[in-house]
Amino acid sequence: MKKPLRITLWIVGLLAGGFVLTTAVGMWSLSRMGYAFPDQDLPGHLQDRWDWSTRAHRCDDSAHVIALSSDRKTMTISLPPRSSTDTGWTATYDILSLSSSRLRGAIRGEKRLTDNGVPVVWDLVLFGPNEYHWHRTDWKPWQYTAGIIRCGPRVATGVSLTRGVQWN
Repeated sequence: MKKPLRITLWIVGLLAGGFVLTTAVGMWSLSRMGYAFPDQDLPGHLQDRWDWSTRAHRCDDSAHVIALSSDRKTMTISLPPRSSTDTGWTATYDILSLSSSRLRGAIRGEKRLTDNGVPVVWDLVLFGPNEYHWHRTDWKPWQYTAGIIRCGPRVATGVSLTRGVQWN
């Protein structure tokens, strides 16, 4: 192999390796830090309407509401009924830990199990002021679900487990 070709391949290899390393470090640091609001009040900022960024009709019939108990020991995520025959659904999380950018919660009655046979535990990780992602504690540090985005200016005023959500 000629010397100029070897040098070119060596440079391309270094650049590719540097890109992979930079991407890995960036994903690792994001998974460790996340986004934090200036007032550090993650629970206060989570209480809103949210929907999956991958939905075709975002913030329409699939938007869910996050509410936290006043003692911040539980979080409830509910999907309001979509029709008169639909009952919607509610999931209650026992909050295991809370930081300015991450909430760790265990769903009451969780049926999904890790490879170790214990119920799955979830991290809600804030990626920005209007986006969070889920991360299972048994996943690799850089593995996340698709993004969940805030649904604009409408704010839930209350969540009733039997009647759905009341909107401003």
